[in-house]
Amino acid sequence: MDVLLTLFYILFSICVIYPPTEFVSAGFTIPQLLDSFLGSENMNFIEYHMKRVTVTALIHSALPFGYMLTLWCSGQRGQWMPWFMLASIIGPMIMLLKMTRWWDSDRKKHPVVKALLPYVPPGMNWQILAVDFNAEFRGVDKVSIQLTATSKFIATQTWFIKVSQYSINLVKQNDCALVATATDSHNFSVSGEDEVQYVNIEAIPSDNTIKRFKFRISTTALRELQPRLERPVRVPEHISLLPTLIERFVLVFKQHVERNPVYYVEQDLEVCIGCMQNTADVKLNKLCPPGPPEDNAPPCQQCNCRVLWCGACMGRWWAARAAGAPAAWLAQRGSCPVCRAPFCLLDVCPARARS
Repeated sequence: MDVLLTLFYILFSICVIYPPTEFVSAGFTIPQLLDSFLGSENMNFIEYHMKRVTVTALIHSALPFGYMLTLWCSGQRGQWMPWFMLASIIGPMIMLLKMTRWWDSDRKKHPVVKALLPYVPPGMNWQILAVDFNAEFRGVDKVSIQLTATSKFIATQTWFIKVSQYSINLVKQNDCALVATATDSHNFSVSGEDEVQYVNIEAIPSDNTIKRFKFRISTTALRELQPRLERPVRVPEHISLLPTLIERFVLVFKQHVERNPVYYVEQDLEVCIGCMQNTADVKLNKLCPPGPPEDNAPPCQQCNCRVLWCGACMGRWWAARAAGAPAAWLAQRGSCPVCRAPFCLLDVCPARARS
């Protein structure tokens, strides 16, 4: 038996079952290679995944037979070959028999259709609900979060959907609670943040006959998902979600601003024009001593705008235009959102109405 050929085929099989990023980018995955046969997921979600699950299960079950065929083509011969070849055919034959049951009896035993059946009213054909489901999925008001190379979580206006290799999970939003069960943090992220946190979430249907399912997403993706939910994700008290990089910067920014001299105004403070929620409570008032410019940065200037912004919005404005490593953002200069007057952190003063 060729050891190198065996190791190569094992690596190939792993990449077929769990395709790495390189395979996905190159289009070497089962859904991408069979795109013309599967059709469009966006146009016909149910039928697309019925075909995808069927083909994926069949190809994966045929991998041992492919290995034996590869050995045969490479010149391997022996008394054990016919027996191993026969054994490798058993898997695809069992899967073909199972697929026959899936697509028989109006396809009600197919894993995709079984996920839809609990929501089919008595006396109604499941295909009628599938048409309504497909129509809703075609809408633009949905969010899709890629979990792994072979799974993803989708939230439409009515449904939660988890797509896996051999099945899908469906549950209606109003019949389900999303509960955070655990978190884990890592000190490296592709986005460049110093720390990224992932949250394990369990979808718990109110109907016990519907299977629960779990998925794992980053806190950033969770914040993007929250506005699309009928009910917010329940986070137990013992679980704490990591703030985003901008939120952490804004907190530190406001702490430094509170150390500067207070700027008193005669009139009552207005609502912040940035968020239209908080009270405008910071004023750009040149207090820093004159000095030589650093790194060709423009010198600070007096801003004559009235109190218009809250500390949180001013901190986000600063962070959105900061460059370099986050640790160096506070040492940089910003510009007034209205008059564009340059200022540094020493010029951002807390504003108070004179009593």
